[in-house]
Amino acid sequence: MALLCIAASLLVISSQSFVLTFEIKTQWDITDWTINEARRDSATAFNGIAGPGTVIGDFDISARFCSPLKRTNLSQTVLILTHGLGADKSYWDPTFTGGEEYSFVQAALTAGYSVFHYDRIGTGLSTKADPHSVVQFPIQVEILAALTRLLLAPSSPYTPDVSLKSAVHFGHSYGSYITAALASAYPDLTQGISLSGYSGVFDFFNILIAGWQSRVAALLDPSRWGHLQSGYVTPVDLYADEYLEFKSPYFDHAVAEWASSVKSPYAVGELATLGQTPYDTTNFTKPVQVFQGRYDLSACGGNCDGVLNRTALLWPKATPLDISAYFPAGHSVNLHHNASVAFAAMLGFVTSNIHA
Repeated sequence: MALLCIAASLLVISSQSFVLTFEIKTQWDITDWTINEARRDSATAFNGIAGPGTVIGDFDISARFCSPLKRTNLSQTVLILTHGLGADKSYWDPTFTGGEEYSFVQAALTAGYSVFHYDRIGTGLSTKADPHSVVQFPIQVEILAALTRLLLAPSSPYTPDVSLKSAVHFGHSYGSYITAALASAYPDLTQGISLSGYSGVFDFFNILIAGWQSRVAALLDPSRWGHLQSGYVTPVDLYADEYLEFKSPYFDHAVAEWASSVKSPYAVGELATLGQTPYDTTNFTKPVQVFQGRYDLSACGGNCDGVLNRTALLWPKATPLDISAYFPAGHSVNLHHNASVAFAAMLGFVTSNIHA
């Protein structure tokens, strides 16, 4: 059992941004962008950035805070969960019948922790801001920092009857990059981080982008996404979703079909600005876990053996640094068979290293 508190509204966020050189209006536009991002020399031939900018705005963030009814020292730590591209907060707590076994939220509550998970700006029930000029990597980092401060504030209205003392941040995929950037920019806001769907290596993103064959969501399915601006795009079909997220035979097709049915289109500004936003993780000294599906496509090119040696170089001062890629899964670790094994490893890392 848990206490539930629905959502926060951020009054004002100010963030660095980028002015893009392109605008997606048609399926021809997104196809050309895919070619530019997937070509072998994209790092030098195309970055899509015209220059720096600034964003100031009001944003509603749909979120959920949960805490065990039985108060312990563990419940005074909140695990803050940030999802990746093409998803929303349900990644952490699936809504289909039988989804409990795939729910990191339920596993964390059972272990005694408080949990906060949210729809990133541009996804789920949160504000669908301009997908070119606003929904970019830097503002996602600032929103995560602002949410963390709200949760840890004394007598926070977002954690009724629960006094939180610390936060540990979990990220998946794009959410892991946001979490890593938070640890770099605001190390005092977190006591440690756990990353999945992540290597910190960008060598394989062209495989992801090419295979997704993204389309303008509003044109692909007007009945579902016709309300979105044209810069919100999505993988072309269920099988393109599966291409990135899953690896046979380690998942159930019904789970992949559910994930595709609840997916949120992503803003082109997010991918366009991810690699353009420098942050330095080499001075972060707190616990870092990288828990990978062994067959992660975008993080490791489909085989993480040997790739994560380069990940370790990004976190030389993390104490401890725990990197593993033994778990038989693709990119969406939480949605594969035996997810409870992955959850136990993630939560065990927190318990051992932050509540030793």
